[in-house]
Amino acid sequence: MSYAMPLCKHCFVLCHEPADPDHPSIDLSVMSFFVSEAHELSAKVTGNAHSFVIIHSGGFVRKRDNLHLHVFVIRRRWQKAWLYTLLATIHTSSAIRRAALRLIGRAPSSSFRPKPVRSST
Repeated sequence: MSYAMPLCKHCFVLCHEPADPDHPSIDLSVMSFFVSEAHELSAKVTGNAHSFVIIHSGGFVRKRDNLHLHVFVIRRRWQKAWLYTLLATIHTSSAIRRAALRLIGRAPSSSFRPKPVRSST
């Protein structure tokens, strides 16, 4: 899936559904495939296979239970700084909103929380 952010036009999400949604784990072969896809996307957009930023969140800090990577194809270093500024603004706003909703008793109940793997407890 592709999308655009202000001054960052080439954004992609690569997704994979986990075999066990209650205990999502990182499949290294899927991660390797995702990285090779990031190289291909970057080469198509910029002509340089190494002009991208990848963001991956572990199972306990992401919203969705599927394995997914965000790929941001950038051409200049200022775009990388801009990307981090946008992401910080988005996530800070979201955290403040969730905290405010929690304070007034209207926090969303659909937050994804994977169950710990049995052997880790």
